[in-house]
Amino acid sequence: MGKIVAAVVLALLLTGQQVLAAGFAVYEWSARGIALGGTTMARRPDASVVASNPAAMTGLNGTQIMTGLVGVAPMATVSIAGEESCDGESNVWLLPHAYAVRQFGDRYWLGVGAFNRFGLGTEFDENWAGSGSVYFAGIKSVSLTPVLGMRLTDTWSIGLGAEANYFEFTQKKKVLGGAYDLEVQGDDVGVGVNLSTWYAPTDWLSLGLMYRSAIDVHPRGEADSDVPAPYDDLLNGDADGEITLPDSWSLGLCITPTDRLSVEVDVTRTGWSSYEELDIRINGTNPSGAIVKDWKDAWRLGIGAEYALTPAWDLRAGYVYDETPIRTERADYMVPANDRQLFCAGLGWHDQAWSVDVGYTYLLINDRKGATIYGSGGTSETADFEDGDAHLLGLSLAYRF
Repeated sequence: MGKIVAAVVLALLLTGQQVLAAGFAVYEWSARGIALGGTTMARRPDASVVASNPAAMTGLNGTQIMTGLVGVAPMATVSIAGEESCDGESNVWLLPHAYAVRQFGDRYWLGVGAFNRFGLGTEFDENWAGSGSVYFAGIKSVSLTPVLGMRLTDTWSIGLGAEANYFEFTQKKKVLGGAYDLEVQGDDVGVGVNLSTWYAPTDWLSLGLMYRSAIDVHPRGEADSDVPAPYDDLLNGDADGEITLPDSWSLGLCITPTDRLSVEVDVTRTGWSSYEELDIRINGTNPSGAIVKDWKDAWRLGIGAEYALTPAWDLRAGYVYDETPIRTERADYMVPANDRQLFCAGLGWHDQAWSVDVGYTYLLINDRKGATIYGSGGTSETADFEDGDAHLLGLSLAYRF
């Protein structure tokens, strides 16, 4: 069990990641979750509740393990005023996940998960019109989360957990009029906590609530540039920065009107207002000055339904509206996005010991016109973000004993 989680942690560290939710948050934590639009907080649990609501582990029996993979194929077009439009590079990003849960007596459950909570993978041609701001931006972020679930009564459980978040940031752009390249890379590990509860007063109603704390990370690494003297000392050397990964509140309500059908509505508020500026320092100073981001807190609303076609087969569908935290007057080429809509579907098969889940999501990014992009030194330009979408396909395999 421990070897599975360790292997997935390694895979997560080696795999590029893509923005999937507003900002650079990720909610694709299992194939079943993908099919249900992420609405897995309050309904009948599986091992992936280690990520979505650890208190609901108390609805599991014995020992359960799960592992899987999500593939993401995104695309977006950026048009800068007075310039030709540019399509983002076509890539397929892979996001693994793994969970293990074990029951101890009638009151306690322990779980551990390795999954992505944040990710970014934006890439354009290195000579595109906005390359002075960025032509590649990447975030690799892996959360390793040990959690404890406790059953307080027959209908009420709570969960407590810690999170070690490995965060790596990479940015590439053109400098000095586009003649030279600058790459900045750094990483760090931040620590946070999570608190959750699961309440099921009747057979047809259940509620889930989860809080995740903010996590401070201070990526440190190197800046590497091919600029000539006398600028080489300014753009080569030690690099560092800091960012507060946002806190969040999530609430889920599940109604089970029949033994075969469950419908859940989830809402999440994420405190993206903690992201006020991007300040990357090289040898202790920022040659071009900090860039103001001024993001706002954002909401995510999802609804998902699960229907038992047969005792072994489940049909799932979901819809999500995901609000962007990025203001039109402070837009960002690193996160070329607007509000998003997610259309989800999938199937699940299970017997006494095994489960196999498949989930698909089509992610549609609303167009954004007349966005203002600020660069170094207070310069700005106007851009349109168009034709943004992504296809997500997930597969999870679980075993119970």
